[in-house]
Amino acid sequence: MQLKNTVAVNADADRLWSIVAHDFDKVGEWSSAVASSGPNPDAPTPDGALVGGRVCDVPGFGDLKETFTAYDESRKQFTFRVTGMPSFITLAQNTVAVRPTGNNKSEVSLNIQMETNAIGKVMGPMFKVKLRNTINLFLEELKVYAESGQISKKKQKQLAKAA
Repeated sequence: MQLKNTVAVNADADRLWSIVAHDFDKVGEWSSAVASSGPNPDAPTPDGALVGGRVCDVPGFGDLKETFTAYDESRKQFTFRVTGMPSFITLAQNTVAVRPTGNNKSEVSLNIQMETNAIGKVMGPMFKVKLRNTINLFLEELKVYAESGQISKKKQKQLAKAA
């Protein structure tokens, strides 16, 4: 199973890269797709990265560990593997790339690859819909955060409820 999505952002590529790569472990501060996040202390830190990965509490999925498997600061691209997914998912990884598209404009692309076992072949279509909705929400909130520096109203409500 493969899911791809790209979103245009009215912010320069360096700002967008800083959010998705340098602050990789802080995604829970601005994305309601992630209740909370922090550094993954077990993940080795690749050259150029500030952390080796993150641990995320993802509503509907639980605690997920994400570890960089490739990281290229100069190309503004990285890949991370996810563990802790439902047992029918045998591989989950995401490649994230940021590229400039013009004056104070850029885009971010996600390329998610998943492999499943036999049970996953049955569960896959339902899971794909849920994952696509999560990705769309993530990108929408990333755009808001990168462009304005503000978190989305949905994330604000999530934080207020948690407090």
